[in-house]
Amino acid sequence: MTAPATARPGLAATAPIVVIAVFGVTFGITYPLLALLLEQRGLPSGVIGVNSAMTPLGMVLSAPLIPRLLRVCSPWRAMVTALVAIAVLIAVLAVCDDLALWFVVRFAVGSCAVTMFVLGETWISEAAAGPRRGRLLTAYTSVMALGFALGPAVMAVSGPGSPVPLAVAVAGPLLAVVPLWVARAQVPRMVSSGPIPVRSLVTRLSVLLVPVLSVSVFDGVTPQFLPGYMLSEGLSPRLAALSLTVVLAGQVLFQYPLGRLADRMNPRSALVLSLSAGAAGALALPWAVGVPWLFWPLVAVWGGLAFAGYPLVLTILGEGLEGSSLLLGNTAFAIVWGLGGIAGPPCSGVAIDWLGPAGMPLSLATLWLPALAVIAVARLRDPGTVGPHR
Repeated sequence: MTAPATARPGLAATAPIVVIAVFGVTFGITYPLLALLLEQRGLPSGVIGVNSAMTPLGMVLSAPLIPRLLRVCSPWRAMVTALVAIAVLIAVLAVCDDLALWFVVRFAVGSCAVTMFVLGETWISEAAAGPRRGRLLTAYTSVMALGFALGPAVMAVSGPGSPVPLAVAVAGPLLAVVPLWVARAQVPRMVSSGPIPVRSLVTRLSVLLVPVLSVSVFDGVTPQFLPGYMLSEGLSPRLAALSLTVVLAGQVLFQYPLGRLADRMNPRSALVLSLSAGAAGALALPWAVGVPWLFWPLVAVWGGLAFAGYPLVLTILGEGLEGSSLLLGNTAFAIVWGLGGIAGPPCSGVAIDWLGPAGMPLSLATLWLPALAVIAVARLRDPGTVGPHR
């Protein structure tokens, strides 16, 4: 079932975009804030890292259960429940010092978060059907990046030790319930009456999951290792921290133009450009770091174009799919995204130990280049697997 026929695609997609954006502020706060709170308790970095990994682990293990969840619960009810549960879970973290409970709670946060992302992205994909799909999906990820960027900004403005960031993190999911309530009639059923095209779906996913993995590793590695890489190259701590802001600014500014390109030409061409930018940016980073007038624009464009690969694979996945097929595809994306978040940082850490600071960008390039090769080969063998020509 698609969005109501009377609603324009752009308007129909607005509600889920707003819901995920407001929700994104909470995640933008909790990842750095919870790590900081654990550091202040004097816990080893290894324990902090494993605790942080509980959220993506919860996403990976819970994502396969989402299609079953919708057999007994409507998508709207599932999203409302997930939002309220996340607010409660973060409140528990705010008042509890039991480390063992933190592991359980952060796993549960991941389970609720993946429900929001899978159902929200399926809703957006169905609402964005038509010639503006690429623009709407890149608008979604751009707005979500803005939400993530506002999280650290709240921490910076409120200052260390302030209760404001945790209060905002708890309030974010509850505020997201408001637009979700207003748009409850627009939420699609996300189920199909006919058979699922299993062969077509598997073929498409076998190609698209590699770019998803590349972007998820990029998204997991840059927050943890990019500032340290900047410090190792001689930049000041202030500029090192600024690098993440520049990456997020690039994600806000440069994804949408690639979405327009996908709509005007075809999503495959835009995806190839995104993957190429990811690989080229990673390889150019060690060379450009000593040239300030080139380095900062490079980081911004790299952050935006590289991350745009994710909404572009959502665009390609949604061509000709709806209901259960689209839900299953987004569920597979969520699983691979979580796996990238779990495995990416440790692998980049090993690369840094072996190769020095340059191991960080080089480890990313080793994923972007194979992803680009997979898309190119798939396009030559069967153009239909990576999006139709327009």
